[in-house]
Amino acid sequence: MEDMIAKIVEMDKKARELNDKAQKTKIDYEHNIVLTKEKIKTDYLERAKKRIAINQQTAQKRADEKLSAIHQKNQAIARRLEECYEQNGDKWVAEIVGRVLDNEQ
Repeated sequence: MEDMIAKIVEMDKKARELNDKAQKTKIDYEHNIVLTKEKIKTDYLERAKKRIAINQQTAQKRADEKLSAIHQKNQAIARRLEECYEQNGDKWVAEIVGRVLDNEQ
């Protein structure tokens, strides 16, 4: 009878040890899941930041190219206006003055 009680106590002890080991394993898995989740989140955010930086550089480059093209176009227009004024400026001034004087009389 005592032998049977000892076996029951021993089986209960082993069952508690197995239960404790299972609980510890469960806690370890949960901890690993949290760590893995955080690592995935951190990696994703880092990749997103890199993509944003690359996209920002690309957008800035395009904007700079467009701005340069606009400046070149404006300079060409300004040169044409200046040439037109050099060729016709005296004629325009004379015509304006003539019209003003004709309207006064």
